[in-house]
Amino acid sequence: MRALAMTLCIILVGCGGTDKPAAPSTETAAAPAPVAPPTVDAEELTGNDILSGGGDWSADKGTATVKGTVKFEGDAPKRRPIDVGSEAFCVQAHKDEPLRSEIVVVGAEGGLANVFIQVTAGLEGWKFPDATGEVVLDQHGCQYIPHVLVAQVGQTLKVRNSDPIMHNVHGINKKTSKDEFNWAQTKAGLEDTKDLKKAGGIEVKCDVHGWMSSHVWIVKHPFFAVTGEDGAFTLPKLPAGTYTIEAWHEKLGTKTASVTVSDGEAKEVSFSFSLK
Repeated sequence: MRALAMTLCIILVGCGGTDKPAAPSTETAAAPAPVAPPTVDAEELTGNDILSGGGDWSADKGTATVKGTVKFEGDAPKRRPIDVGSEAFCVQAHKDEPLRSEIVVVGAEGGLANVFIQVTAGLEGWKFPDATGEVVLDQHGCQYIPHVLVAQVGQTLKVRNSDPIMHNVHGINKKTSKDEFNWAQTKAGLEDTKDLKKAGGIEVKCDVHGWMSSHVWIVKHPFFAVTGEDGAFTLPKLPAGTYTIEAWHEKLGTKTASVTVSDGEAKEVSFSFSLK
């Protein structure tokens, strides 16, 4: 009897006391509530800001490609000739072929030109360094060349006058409608520059020659293109992922498409616009 009592005592001490172990719970612990990420105004980010946590970007990290074509549906509108009679030099510059509108330019095979293509979602997580170098907007033959220009944050916009007459270069912020710059360039060879520190858009006009206009877009990353008359575009060296691709046209509006690409893969995305 004494031996049995001692055995029971040893067992109780070894189990931590005389308390009975709690029965296993059949309930699942509630998951902690997700924490919403901070809200950031993308327009206020610079090229050195992290869009969301993903790492420093370098071109060797991207092996995927998105390419495609932008088409115009329906009968292409005729490009109307522009009356440049108020400026003798412009008349002479276009005596053999009239200057024509660049608002809707459709190629022989139906491609739509001057469409700005960019990735607008899917790059969250990458930290893109500010770009370097300059992009040039020229005033030649009484028009801006190119009609749509894209640069990266960190680059410099150079506006040049190649005409022997005065042009006024008036840049207006597309979002705020406030002046970005307003330069008078009175003769050929004059240049002005602007550091591009924020993403966004600038519409450029000449207050002297009302038909002259151009669009400058600034983006944080290198994944953009502008279509020519064949409507084709290519966005190379993308990291694998799912992306929203946006196509913008100054008159016909904006369209988007979603595409998923793996490392080393190429996918095609097509857009179509019409006057309807």
